[in-house]
Amino acid sequence: MNEKDPFESLACNCVEVGTIIKEDDTVLTIDLSGVNAESRFDALKEEAVKIGSGNCKISAETVDEHGQTVIRAMFEFDCTAEKLIFQMKNA
Repeated sequence: MNEKDPFESLACNCVEVGTIIKEDDTVLTIDLSGVNAESRFDALKEEAVKIGSGNCKISAETVDEHGQTVIRAMFEFDCTAEKLIFQMKNA
């Protein structure tokens, strides 16, 4: 007899994209420190406005962490895809 298993899957190791990529995950925070922090932040700002719609909202604050000055840069993109593209380009 040649019966099919009703629970057999033709695809393996598949994941619904929505379980990994959240629709509202549009904000990226990056901490920059060291002598090149300011120039690195400037370069990231230039890259962020080139992504997608170009409407990325960029803000930053300077914080003191364990006696070291850190630039905490925040990038708010229009959609999750833009954030992911930015992350992959600057990884």
